[in-house]
Amino acid sequence: MRKKKFAVLRLLADASEIDAACRALLQCGFCPQFDRETPAASYGAERGDGGENPYAAALSRLQFVLHTAGQAPLPADMFADLPGDWREKTDALYRTCRALQTEKTQLQEQAEACVQGQKKLELFGDLPVDLQDVAECAFIRVRFGHLPAESYRRMQALYGDDPYVEFFPSFFDRDEIYGMYFAPRDRAERIDAIFASMLFEPIAIPSLSGSTAQIGVEFERSLQILETELADVGRRLDAFFAREKETACALYAALAGAERLLALRAYATRCKDAYILTGLLPADRLQALLDALAPCRSVYVVQTGSVRQRPATA
Repeated sequence: MRKKKFAVLRLLADASEIDAACRALLQCGFCPQFDRETPAASYGAERGDGGENPYAAALSRLQFVLHTAGQAPLPADMFADLPGDWREKTDALYRTCRALQTEKTQLQEQAEACVQGQKKLELFGDLPVDLQDVAECAFIRVRFGHLPAESYRRMQALYGDDPYVEFFPSFFDRDEIYGMYFAPRDRAERIDAIFASMLFEPIAIPSLSGSTAQIGVEFERSLQILETELADVGRRLDAFFAREKETACALYAALAGAERLLALRAYATRCKDAYILTGLLPADRLQALLDALAPCRSVYVVQTGSVRQRPATA
């Protein structure tokens, strides 16, 4: 495959027109190269302390806002005007969205906890005793859980005569049996070990006051309240996105464009208010570049040679 011909360019631009020059260069396929004769400290001077990208945090925050809204970020727009208060606008969008999303997540977690609590209680039937009293019993420990049906039959064969090793089934699910066993506190360690050897898996059930039926009713009431609150926060999120999504999209595109220009300027050597930028440009795009730079009065392009190679990745 024939390799493409590239022109080796050196560009000099005033600070007031460096962004316009960078836009033209990127549109024409310019590939920047570090000038080996220039100290590394001369590059990336605009990134701030430590050479950090000043747009990274804002872009990340706007990505969160757009992702929450189900909106894909727009492509980088190098020609968009970046407002002077872009930090304040980004922070305001992020804080509002984050607060609403956090509220929604917390409500969803509470609703899921209620649903899981209901499911666990259903596994153990309608116990007429107060579950909190059972959990706080001074002399016995109650273990709720399940074990394989085969283990249950083996336990009956091995410990049928032991009054302390007894499992009370409440629900059958294929090869698993759900229920509970009781262990006197002075024998709890031995009995727990026996049930562990039978592949018993404990299940933590809600330690609430009341019978399983009473707690189930409370769970249902809580779910109704949580569903109402979730609907409300959903409406507030929809209203926020309807009002701010266009702003967030435009701001993201402008910041992404500014980041692209910054990434190219990082290759430039800066001396006071002037930039020197070197690199490769497809030879067939040279005239297009010169035409695009024609309105820039303080931008000068010098072709220092040509090569036949693929440009290095910037």
